[in-house]
Amino acid sequence: MTPSSSPYLTKSDFKTARECPTKLFYKKSRYASRLDEDPYLAFLADGGYMVETMARALFPEGRELQGWENPEEAARMTQEAIEGGDGTFFEATILQPPRLARIDILGRRGRVLELIEVKSTSLDPGENPGAPFRGSRGGIASAWRPYLEDVTYQAILLERTFPQFEVRPFLCVIDKSKRATDGTTFDKFRMIPPPADQPRWRAEFEYLGDPAVLAKDHLLAIVDVSGEVAELREEVERIAMELAGSLGGGRVVKIPPHLGYHCKKCEYRLAPDKAKQLSGFSECWGPLARVEPHVLDLYRADQLGGRSRDVPGEMAAAGQAGFAAIPEDAIQGAVAIRQRIQIESTATGREWVAPELGKLLGGHSYPLHFIDFEGSRLALPYHVGMRPYEQVGFQWSCHTIRKPGGSIEHAEWLNAEDAFPNFDFARSLMKRVGSEGTVYIWSTYELTMLRDVRRQMAETGHDDRGLLSWIDAFVSESGFRVVDLCALARQHYLHPDMKGSVSIKAVFPAVWRANPDVRRLSCFRGLSHPTDPYKALPALPVGEDEDVVREGTGAIRAYQDMMFGLAREDKSMRQAYRQLLLQYCGLDTAAMVAVWWHWTQPRRRGFFSRIRGSLQ
Repeated sequence: MTPSSSPYLTKSDFKTARECPTKLFYKKSRYASRLDEDPYLAFLADGGYMVETMARALFPEGRELQGWENPEEAARMTQEAIEGGDGTFFEATILQPPRLARIDILGRRGRVLELIEVKSTSLDPGENPGAPFRGSRGGIASAWRPYLEDVTYQAILLERTFPQFEVRPFLCVIDKSKRATDGTTFDKFRMIPPPADQPRWRAEFEYLGDPAVLAKDHLLAIVDVSGEVAELREEVERIAMELAGSLGGGRVVKIPPHLGYHCKKCEYRLAPDKAKQLSGFSECWGPLARVEPHVLDLYRADQLGGRSRDVPGEMAAAGQAGFAAIPEDAIQGAVAIRQRIQIESTATGREWVAPELGKLLGGHSYPLHFIDFEGSRLALPYHVGMRPYEQVGFQWSCHTIRKPGGSIEHAEWLNAEDAFPNFDFARSLMKRVGSEGTVYIWSTYELTMLRDVRRQMAETGHDDRGLLSWIDAFVSESGFRVVDLCALARQHYLHPDMKGSVSIKAVFPAVWRANPDVRRLSCFRGLSHPTDPYKALPALPVGEDEDVVREGTGAIRAYQDMMFGLAREDKSMRQAYRQLLLQYCGLDTAAMVAVWWHWTQPRRRGFFSRIRGSLQ
């Protein structure tokens, strides 16, 4: 047993433990987690706080209940507020030791308590009228279950604390059918800087528009979930009691782990450079955590043995975790060939290049364009008229080789106007890549974005027939003029360092390490790193701090700061963010050039040529 950071089972603890009960111990004991520095989760959290700010604006009479750092005092304040009569309260604390919940919005209306849980996820009320959280067979949809269990957990505690009241639970989410007005765009919400003396601080946003207008014109749907809560109540109560039983005296008892494939993406499975920190994954797996190569790093390890088996779990139970111990009968189906190649490639320490890859690439017509997009889908749209979570493309990069042996050219585009950018985005790309030659992408994101632009043009009546025709041709030419290098990597290439991944962030560093000649390509001039070029991207001064963009979420946040944040009126900060965005997106397309160049170099026949078949 280890001292716990909190003696209470909070609603976030419950959610974590529903994924894996053992995680409750690691979370309460503050083990190092990959989520601690996960930029994507921080990004989602920011959006969630904005949505919560919008939800609060629907209740202008509401007041926030302070004291969240002291649960007992906060619970007492909540008790007094409810007993004081009708009203709306934000962050009400409900305490039933050792269980605790803070309710986003709690309203008293006579003898009824309205519990409103606010989430930044979205629904379209027209898609499943009357039952938006249920599947085609009437049961609760799996995607909505964690949110509804969260509400149920809170409702149970609220009923126990105030048995004299009727509790009505609601889920407040984004309504995708609505469109943003001038009062509901992203720029109307600004983060309040954290106090200098509060290391543990909950992000807060202020609304810069007219709250009265926002209350009437918002992007939210508040849905009564009483039926779903009643259905989940018994199960949630039972599980909550079991989890609460592991807490006591300010300590938490570790619930024994159930090892299996689900451990692959566990947030307590730390990167090798974090090895000196307490590792929950290592404690769960014991010596098996250090086995290399590990079964969890096999390509599509979830498909080992088919859907009815958890082969990594079977192996762990038998005290095994390495590739050599994978049962032969478990390697089956469409992914079997690639799995066998990875196993043999890892054993020899050599990359595998399918013999037909060079011929495929040699058949592509010049000029060759390597493109990458940066875009975002936000709960609160950037611009008036957009729907929540609608696509915005704000940047592209393109490296071009016009003829065999030709020089590597680079072009780029980054939006700088406070206006809906998608049509200019697509039009500038059309001018760059035209209708001749081959366009290389990595995955289908670029095709998806251009299809979104095509739909947006139709919905808004944007009259540019040349652009419409070009987009229609572009998205229909996938596999002919438009070639997905990610699909080619999946079918024809493998390096042991990729560890089963075909992300450009895995393939490019593997190529970088395997072929030093790649580093002499002109697109990498001035960029040097022994293992991972993304780590060589320099940080730049932004105001009083330094920042660097090395992944897509960082690009979105930099763009938002540049266009709608503090940098909006600061020319030097704006320029710094621009440079950060350009160097990151440019490296992504340079990475594609490097992988293509590596694949096209003369080499002997693939050393696994005896393995026949088409990879999936």
